[in-house]
Amino acid sequence: MKKKSVSLLLFMSLFLLGPLSAQHKEILDSLNFSLETAKNDSARISVLANISAIYLSFDLSMSFQYAEKALEVAENSKSQMLISQAHMNIGNAYFFQGLFDMSAKHFYAAMEIYRDMGHELGLANSLANLGGLHLQLIEFDEAITYLDEALEIYLNIADEKGDTLPPKQVISSYNNLGIAYENLEDYNTALEYYLRGISLAKRMPSEQRFLAMLHNNIGSCYMKRGNPDDALENMEEALRIRIANADKAGEASSYRMIGLFYSSEEMYSEALSYFNRGYSLANETGSKPVLAGISEQIFEIYNMRNQSDSALKYHVLWKNYSDQLKQDESLRELTRLKIESQFQEREKMQEVEQKRQLLRLTVFLVVSFFFLIILALLYSLARSRIGKLSLRNKNMQLTSEKSELERKALSRELEIKNKELTTNVMYQIRKNELINRIIEKLIGSSHTFKKENQTLVNEIIKELENTQEDNIWKEFEVRFHQVHNLFYERLNEINPELSTNERRLCAFLRLNMTTKEISSMTGQSLRSIDVARTRLRKKLNLTNSELGLIEFLSGI
Repeated sequence: MKKKSVSLLLFMSLFLLGPLSAQHKEILDSLNFSLETAKNDSARISVLANISAIYLSFDLSMSFQYAEKALEVAENSKSQMLISQAHMNIGNAYFFQGLFDMSAKHFYAAMEIYRDMGHELGLANSLANLGGLHLQLIEFDEAITYLDEALEIYLNIADEKGDTLPPKQVISSYNNLGIAYENLEDYNTALEYYLRGISLAKRMPSEQRFLAMLHNNIGSCYMKRGNPDDALENMEEALRIRIANADKAGEASSYRMIGLFYSSEEMYSEALSYFNRGYSLANETGSKPVLAGISEQIFEIYNMRNQSDSALKYHVLWKNYSDQLKQDESLRELTRLKIESQFQEREKMQEVEQKRQLLRLTVFLVVSFFFLIILALLYSLARSRIGKLSLRNKNMQLTSEKSELERKALSRELEIKNKELTTNVMYQIRKNELINRIIEKLIGSSHTFKKENQTLVNEIIKELENTQEDNIWKEFEVRFHQVHNLFYERLNEINPELSTNERRLCAFLRLNMTTKEISSMTGQSLRSIDVARTRLRKKLNLTNSELGLIEFLSGI
């Protein structure tokens, strides 16, 4: 019982955020008002933790609700500092009700956050809490590991800040380390830590409860080590401090401890004296555990002395207090079971929700994966299609360029051939003109020739005229067909009834020859050619058209 009460005192002194008061309703009203007017998450969490601490003494369910609400606000705030503080608060609430597994979960969570943040004081506090928790679980080696690490951090913080008085957490760590080593029966090491704690506590007047507790613990250790005088001296010092500080609950506990000492020394009268004083104070403060313990000790003394009436009286009292304690413990156990059941139910709900979230995430990832694959395929297809289109465009461009080059080449070739044909035609025209001039001169001079020569001159003139026409058309037809091989076919499609002379006229006009030039080629008069052109327009259905004959024939 001693060990557990020491740990409770330690955690209360370290982490409760507001003082307990008999006027619960008044305090709660004030805290609820502060909660409504809180301006930020930090203030709200602090008030919720205080309300949780108030309810802890009389309504566990409400205490846990407010502690968990503080954690919820902290998690929504995304502040790692607030989240770690909320974990510490709810861990304390679970600890004081013996729900150590749930308490450990929150202390470990706080520890990991503080460690990640590099927050030394918070880390040390969470380690100290875990050390106290392992004390309650009678896991002393694990408790020492956590407490040693916490103590080292506390001392480093004190050195860095240059504090002349180490923080009270150092004293608590010395005290709990002493408890751990005492339970491991390493009394010398336990006494060493207790004495360090006493040395520091004497320098902190505000922590007289710590000092009394340490003296009481060191007295217990001396008893186990076989030093009764030192044990009694420290127990009496603890009693003196508690009387000076009007700590009636602590005073009753000291009377019980001293009574146990005298009983172990078989000094029963002195033992009864201290037990009776302790019983009176415990009855006044309503401390059932102390009343049950003292009643049992008084019963054993009276029973040993064969004082039946007194023994029976205290045996009845002891049984009554024990039954009340059992009832209280049963109620607490029911509450713990209810809270644990609620906790497990929440854990299951969280687990189900986590599985749902994991499933949703998995589905999302799978869908995203396939979506990305589809996008990749579409992208690949698009790139392939773009590549093909680009290649097709390049091919088309190349084909177009090739066609353009071929067209230009053909155009140049046609232009060259047209020039050659035109040149040839012009040559023929000049030749014909020359022949005509010769014929004209021969005709003009024939009267001067002898009669026997005039017949020869006329024959020459006729041969020149016949040769002129045949040579011109033979040469013209060959060259024209070479340049415009489809012209006559298309012309025939337009009007197959065109005569040979009309077809030839079309060819001359296709070469953009003038009426005079055509007259020179054909030997026809200008008037005959104009009439032929008019007749040709009619056959080509251009009579009512503004389109010129040469323009029309150039488009064939």
